[in-house]
Amino acid sequence: MKKAGPFIHGTLILITANLFARLMGFYNRIFLAGLIGAHQMGVYQLIFPIYLVGFSLCFQGFQTALSKIVASKKAAGQEASARKILKITVYFTMMLSVFFSVFIFFTADEIGRTFLKETDCIPCLKLAVIALPMVGIKACIHSWSLGMGHSELPALSLCIEQIARVASIFLISITFFARLPVAALIAVAGMVIGEFISLCFTLFFYFFSKKTSLPSTDSSRSLFRELFDLGFPLTCNALSVTLLQSVQSILIPMMLTRFYGNQHEAVEIYGVLTGMALPFLLFPSTITGSLSVMLLPKVSAAKTEGNHKLLYRAVRYPVFFCLFLGFCGFFGFFTFGPWIGQLVFGSTICGDYLRSLSFLCPFLYLSGTLASILNGMGKTKATLFHNSISLTVQILFIVFVIPIYGIRGYLWGMMTSSLLLVTLNSLHLKKELYRL
Repeated sequence: MKKAGPFIHGTLILITANLFARLMGFYNRIFLAGLIGAHQMGVYQLIFPIYLVGFSLCFQGFQTALSKIVASKKAAGQEASARKILKITVYFTMMLSVFFSVFIFFTADEIGRTFLKETDCIPCLKLAVIALPMVGIKACIHSWSLGMGHSELPALSLCIEQIARVASIFLISITFFARLPVAALIAVAGMVIGEFISLCFTLFFYFFSKKTSLPSTDSSRSLFRELFDLGFPLTCNALSVTLLQSVQSILIPMMLTRFYGNQHEAVEIYGVLTGMALPFLLFPSTITGSLSVMLLPKVSAAKTEGNHKLLYRAVRYPVFFCLFLGFCGFFGFFTFGPWIGQLVFGSTICGDYLRSLSFLCPFLYLSGTLASILNGMGKTKATLFHNSISLTVQILFIVFVIPIYGIRGYLWGMMTSSLLLVTLNSLHLKKELYRL
């Protein structure tokens, strides 16, 4: 029980910070929707497939590897090595993120015209990639902090980033917003400013808390090899899923344009769906996401110790909780979705989407928890395979069904792929539990 205390305490801190960030994010989206409109919200959302590819390629896998290595070094009493591998990871991910940012900056015109089919995305994409190196440094320090068992820094940094983003967007809106060449630039500028201020706070916190320690006995080469051996497979997994998601996000506006025959209307509908309806629908996933983070190490420890009773309990109760939360979400969004869309965004279309998407809630909230349990049991290849199949099904619906049935085709695709993902994860989990 004593060992669980700090872990639960740290998790509750992260949940509180994530809830605060989500609420600030909702306010920000409501403000932006009224300020720049649905079409420019769609433009803003269109740049994220490219941005997230950079995130996955440059540091997502390596920051996860860093957190695991730091935790093992701390357990072995090698805190100097933990700090040393943090520096190595920062240098390596900085090199990757700067290279990626420069490449995207100078090819943004071609990406905007050829792939995104929206010229307003070009200045937004050029500004957004400036934040990637800052995000990389911050992510590494946060991973080091979590590996050391301290969740305060990531939690505070997340809150400060959201406050700075919202404040900067408001200040720009009352000063030189009218002189921006593209309205969506205000959202990107707020993101970059928020990341910069959050990075400054993170660096100050890190160096302020830095303690003197004995020199590391591990060589830089051995630490980098350890980082690369663990981080490279994780990066490949994350990049594979992100690429499929990015392809999906780029294809949706293109296929909607085929159905509606109007690119402006297609991007506007895409903005309402991804910038307004889906974030609302995914708000409860803040709780299930935190639960997934808690589950993975517990499941892993239970399996390692051969404690089958604890393992079954760690599977049963979270699954029941996610199903309960999912059905509550379904009834809530189905009943109040149109009212929420009209009251919050002044959009009847958003309300209709919330009601249509409400059927996804049980599957969306459960899928992440099932994947976390499987990952904790060491079945990362299975979860990658299941995610890939699910995303492929979504892409097939986007390409072949949306041009015929419009946005309803996308909703049908989401329902089919979500149901398939939960089914595959459930069957694989049941098989693994049966083997115990």
